[in-house]
Amino acid sequence: MTIPVWYQDRHVASIEDGPVLRYDPDWLTAADAFPVSVRMPLDPGDVPAEVLIPWLQNLLPESGPLDTIGRTLGIARGDVLGLLERIGRDTAGALTIGPQGPDETPGYRDVPDDNALECIIDALPARPFLAGDEGVSMSLAGAQDKLPVAIRNGHVAIPIHGAPSTHILKPDNPRLAGSVQNEALCLTLARHSGLPAAEITTGKAVLGPISW
Repeated sequence: MTIPVWYQDRHVASIEDGPVLRYDPDWLTAADAFPVSVRMPLDPGDVPAEVLIPWLQNLLPESGPLDTIGRTLGIARGDVLGLLERIGRDTAGALTIGPQGPDETPGYRDVPDDNALECIIDALPARPFLAGDEGVSMSLAGAQDKLPVAIRNGHVAIPIHGAPSTHILKPDNPRLAGSVQNEALCLTLARHSGLPAAEITTGKAVLGPISW
């Protein structure tokens, strides 16, 4: 199995059987090349499994969401490479993991209204990251229900075929009441304290509060 790693439309590296990560020779000689991790410096040698696997695992969700994705896709939760090949087109950072289909054009599927957004949010526990939807391939670490989205002209859209997300939508967690307000408060306090915290906005779909 060979799984490519991309930065935009540039081939950065390949994950080969072993598994090992091997940088593309053209990437290694590029003036603007960067390592995919501080533990994987730019080098023509193979990055071994004991370094590669923990990095890959940190791109996947945890606990219940990971189990659900595995069942939905028919892939064992321990098959890190198989999972990322299916849901690694939009991960944390600017890298894309997985093959790019010849007829796939990155784009966005608009969410038409609040009712449609409510249906998506309501379905997340059963279908984390909309796994299995045509063209949808995304993954983020953590056990909280969340969904990478793109905000386009003030409207929410779902990235497809490897198009980049711009925001992370996090609905209120019924197991942790007030999670939206708590995260908004913490990030706002951090930013006002001078820390480089992400900006946050809260809003409401039909069913309740969300943050992004």
